[in-house]
Amino acid sequence: MRPDRPQTAKSFPTPSIGVHLVVSTHGHNSAQRFWSVAREVCVLALALAFVIAGAGCGNDPNPLPLQSQREDGSSWLVRYAGMPTDPRSLDPQKSYDQMSRRLLEPVVETLLEYHPFKTDPYEVVPALLAEMPRAENQSDGSVLYTCTLRENIHFTDDPCFPGGKGRELVAADVQFAFQRLCDPKVESPVFGNLADYVVGMTEAFEDAKKNGRFDYSKPVRGVELLGDHSFRLRLTKSYPQIIYWLAMHFTSPVAREAVAYYDGASHPDGPRGAMRVRPKFEWHPVGTGPFVLREYHPGHSVRLVRNSGYRTTVFPSGGWSAERETELRPLAGAALPLLDEVMITIFRETLPVMLLTRQGYLDGMGVSKDAFNAFMTASNELTPKYRDRGMRLEKDVEPSTFYLSLNLQDPVLGSNKKLRQALSCAFDAQGWLDIFYNSVPIVAQQVIPPGLFGHQTDFRNPYGHDLEKGRRLLVEAGYPGGRDPKTGRPLELTMDVNATGAMERQMAEFTQRSLERLGIRVKVVENNFARMLEKEDQGNFQIASGTGWGADYPDPENFLFLFYSKNAPPVGKNVSRYSNPEFDRLFERMATMENNAERGEIVSKMNAILAEDCPVVLEFHRAMYVVVQPFAPRTQSNAMLEGGLKYARVDHAMREAMRAAWNPVPRWPLAVGVMFAAAALWYAAAWNRRRNV
Repeated sequence: MRPDRPQTAKSFPTPSIGVHLVVSTHGHNSAQRFWSVAREVCVLALALAFVIAGAGCGNDPNPLPLQSQREDGSSWLVRYAGMPTDPRSLDPQKSYDQMSRRLLEPVVETLLEYHPFKTDPYEVVPALLAEMPRAENQSDGSVLYTCTLRENIHFTDDPCFPGGKGRELVAADVQFAFQRLCDPKVESPVFGNLADYVVGMTEAFEDAKKNGRFDYSKPVRGVELLGDHSFRLRLTKSYPQIIYWLAMHFTSPVAREAVAYYDGASHPDGPRGAMRVRPKFEWHPVGTGPFVLREYHPGHSVRLVRNSGYRTTVFPSGGWSAERETELRPLAGAALPLLDEVMITIFRETLPVMLLTRQGYLDGMGVSKDAFNAFMTASNELTPKYRDRGMRLEKDVEPSTFYLSLNLQDPVLGSNKKLRQALSCAFDAQGWLDIFYNSVPIVAQQVIPPGLFGHQTDFRNPYGHDLEKGRRLLVEAGYPGGRDPKTGRPLELTMDVNATGAMERQMAEFTQRSLERLGIRVKVVENNFARMLEKEDQGNFQIASGTGWGADYPDPENFLFLFYSKNAPPVGKNVSRYSNPEFDRLFERMATMENNAERGEIVSKMNAILAEDCPVVLEFHRAMYVVVQPFAPRTQSNAMLEGGLKYARVDHAMREAMRAAWNPVPRWPLAVGVMFAAAALWYAAAWNRRRNV
């Protein structure tokens, strides 16, 4: 053997995971040898037992918080949440998907915001603005809105500012935001919506296209600076919905320094001037919000940390129901945010969300198909097991509509209305909801969701689920039995789906089978969320599954504009590329009206046109149950807020106690260790006797 030990020593294997003990054969009697070996073997055995036992209590998958205590010695409060996929962009003038808005809301503030408790009707209140804008009608039909910013509001500290110190928010930052909306390179999806009303936006956009670049030295004419903290918006005509746009991130002020600094290029920012690549601005938002984006690991997690300098708003002093007075009154006027840190994990599958909520490692969850039977009874109540833990069940109904988008620029679908109607009749929306959402959401009969002006409660989609009708329409479309008479083969369509998890793939398969009952063939193409949005924007699809709309603001115009021909991508979200002159004429008339009987009649006509033309296959209006942990009660559930994290709260001590109770440390590893130590003593004694024979 290789002589790696002195010949005066003997080594021998023990039952201790390959560790070798070395015992000298000179100058020691047998008793000394015995106790030496026994002591070392026992220590090793007990150490192994404690390692195993320790493994049993270390099942918290969440990253460690940045701190354990605040400066005053109180607990550092962390909220643990999840989201199903990555955001597409965190550029406030560009982001229009729900995941992006979920992360932007706590970081980038808006000029106005929705009151967290006033939802019937929804109420918009000042945020970065000191007061609600004042409208002044002009003799030429234009409308002026005078706006005043709160003073002493600062952007968060960031390297983009001199010395890394955030500067004060000024009106020029609002002007810069509107300039970015007009820059073709930014590709804001709402440019078309706002350019129809804000003076000078179209002019600025066209000049930039003509010159190949946007001239940021020229202000947008419809945004006039009156001072450091005041500005005036000039609209071409009345547009009451502008108030809602001021409550969205598209009009959020942006620091020019941040866009210039975060350019995605290499700079000598490293130690001793080493070159480092800075992120692009769309992945490093710099705002005035209650939180700062500290970490973002795509596909894994997001960490938000409290903005210690936040002072824009405080907890409201009222607006909640009488039943919540005792609960919420102590929070009135409290400094925001109430949390110190938010950890958001990106879950591609729903099963881990259910398991971690059950263990107390997530602060709540939406009840998915996988979790329904585990958490819910047949009567749609929380099971006794979780009710006894103090968990609560709440139902959220969102002003939203989901559908399959049909590309009307496609040569097969675009010119064949009967084919689109047949596809609509083939889709079994109720069956789909029964399987995947336990019948909780509502089958969509129209684009405008319940609760919004213009929704017709007695309207029924003339091309709702009716397979026999769909087959007759397919004959009229020129595809009897689903076959192309020219080739004799089944018509084949392609459906793009967002399928990053098992449940999404099952949904796609259900839709595929529904449509194929017509006798056609449907090819499914799987995409991640970002790629799916890219295809929708480029028009690179025939059928797009999983599309839909959650209200940006509570007005029918915000749903009907999805089918206005001038709102096709990249300037808008008319994903189907639908174009109907009569619909457009009615939309332009309806868009600027106040809610009244005349507006209701126009909306009804537009709804009938959409139902007949079938640019989409309607699916559902979203509603879902939410499980709420006893230590993380929901402060608000306003569907117009994307989480409302600045109002969120948590009871740290209660959470720690409940986690310990729900995840007891197993005692068997320690017992096994004691038994192992006893066996080791017996082995050492036997070895000692053999040595002395």
